[in-house]
Amino acid sequence: MQPSIGSVLRLPSYAPAPLHSLPDLARSLNVAHVFVKDESSLFGLPSFKILGASWAIHRALAVKTDLPLTTTLDEVGKAARAKGVDLVTCSERNWGRAVARMGKILGAPVTVLISENMDESTKEKIASEGAKIVFNPGK
Repeated sequence: MQPSIGSVLRLPSYAPAPLHSLPDLARSLNVAHVFVKDESSLFGLPSFKILGASWAIHRALAVKTDLPLTTTLDEVGKAARAKGVDLVTCSERNWGRAVARMGKILGAPVTVLISENMDESTKEKIASEGAKIVFNPGK
């Protein structure tokens, strides 16, 4: 297992996404089993994006703070705070919320650049994670 993947498994409230059996579909396809992986709620978020965000942020912060990839999330968060590292991303939907959640977990400030077309509900969800929202007018 890659070191940074192991760090994801230590995130607060991590649980593997459940598999649901679909026996009727399996029969219709003439196969023994069909399973669907339910990623509709990971770390309390309705998206798989938190998995990629946690991996990428852990890895980026470990590199930025000169720590090995085997460093725990807690230690990476402490080092990032000590160096004054902020997380900045752009997003239209769930990615921004996932990055904001990681910032909350790590205690790192987050800024999410959004377009003026983002719906109010999505803005509120990202802001509820503690992120600063900045409108990027684009061209």
